[in-house]
Amino acid sequence: MSDLSRQAGLLSLADFIRFFIKTLIGIALARMLSPTDLGSYRQLFLIYGTLSGVIMLGFPQSMLYFLPKAANDDAIKRIVSRTLSVITLLALLCALLIWFGKDFIARSFNNPALSTLLPIYSIYPLFIFVTQIYSSVMLGLKQARKSAWFSIFSISCDFVLVLGTALIFRDMRYIVWAIVVSAFVQWLWAHLGLRSLRTSLSVQTFAGFKDQLAYTIPLGLSLLVGVLSVQLDKLMISGFFKPEEFAVFSLGAMELPLIGILINSVNSILLPNLSATDPHSLSTLYRASVRKNAIIVFPMATVFFLFATEFIVFVYGSIYASAALYFRIYLLILPLRVATYGIVFQALGKTKLVMMDSVIMLILNAGLNYFLIRAYGMKGAAYATVAVSWLIVLVYLWQMRFCLKLKLLSLFPPLSLALNLLAAIVPILFVIPVSGLIRNSFWRMIGGGSLYTVCYLLAALGLKVIKPYDIQLARDFALGILRRNKS
Repeated sequence: MSDLSRQAGLLSLADFIRFFIKTLIGIALARMLSPTDLGSYRQLFLIYGTLSGVIMLGFPQSMLYFLPKAANDDAIKRIVSRTLSVITLLALLCALLIWFGKDFIARSFNNPALSTLLPIYSIYPLFIFVTQIYSSVMLGLKQARKSAWFSIFSISCDFVLVLGTALIFRDMRYIVWAIVVSAFVQWLWAHLGLRSLRTSLSVQTFAGFKDQLAYTIPLGLSLLVGVLSVQLDKLMISGFFKPEEFAVFSLGAMELPLIGILINSVNSILLPNLSATDPHSLSTLYRASVRKNAIIVFPMATVFFLFATEFIVFVYGSIYASAALYFRIYLLILPLRVATYGIVFQALGKTKLVMMDSVIMLILNAGLNYFLIRAYGMKGAAYATVAVSWLIVLVYLWQMRFCLKLKLLSLFPPLSLALNLLAAIVPILFVIPVSGLIRNSFWRMIGGGSLYTVCYLLAALGLKVIKPYDIQLARDFALGILRRNKS
């Protein structure tokens, strides 16, 4: 098994564990809190996610680009030290914005409860900004195992502190304090882990900072616009509807987290290696990742579309069954996730193009969201996000072809993708009739999902979508995990 595949697999495993624990937290909170309190809880993270995306620029992502290019250990320490200093200042700015903007945010979100929760929550970014840099530094240094362990540790802190507090008090103020304490514990790990990579600040420390800013600012602006585009539907729903309605929408209006875990893990490993490799080798690495991603993306998108209602009811309870509609709409984005298109531009240092595309996406998304929400209510926001996501990918592909002068067929394997899509669709013919005979929703999901998996694997093997070395890769990774557990 190649080192890249092993690192990506390790990160995916850690993030799957993180996803599982985070899902348990979400399930418990959805069943313990009222829809209004759950809406407030999710709005807090919406606020942080939006502000941090705006304020943090592209500094965490720049670690994946600059650290692999560092000439020696001293250069690494300079990059890490100056980035941590800047991030600390940006964290303070984020905290102040939350503190002083609490009343404005509460009014904008139609949620008076936020005005009492946000002063406590404003402490959160002071700690959590640094933890994001820690993960990026470890990945930039190609130490995927440290990043993976930290990911598991972080979500475990949330599980123990946040869920434990919710079980005892069931009061949002105590839950927010638990979120802050969990962030502090995570900060301690990150602070100690980065201690050996820091050096005292001096004029020399900022040598090369201009080049980092030239890369980071355009990327950061594009990420800023990208975050706003992704969060725009939820922000608008918060402005138009009540917190309890937002809770329903936010539970369903998500891309399948498992797919995001896979793609983010693969890309976190790919970017440092694409940045450090011969540009002519870029297409080979990228094409291989697209093919492997599709083996998981296509069937998972299909099976979750089939059993969306059963999945939502099982995870969050029947009170949130209507969230399945938004979940199904968002699943229409998943076929695009076989690749991350901006990673090619980042690897080649073309971050200004990424920024331009993100601005286009934001403008289109804002206009379409407003129009469709007015016309169709909450589902209009989901339709708008899906439509703009497909459109912006077409723009990316056009730029790859004509601006970067890349051959799209060298990046995307069309025959393999077409056969994979066929293998994902064929099982529907067998699954729908059989699963329809099962009355219980949970067993319908389990039975139908199991039947789909078997049918897909048979179809994928028959069409040679899954190659012998894919099976060997999965086998070697699983054996590696078992050996580590025994040792």
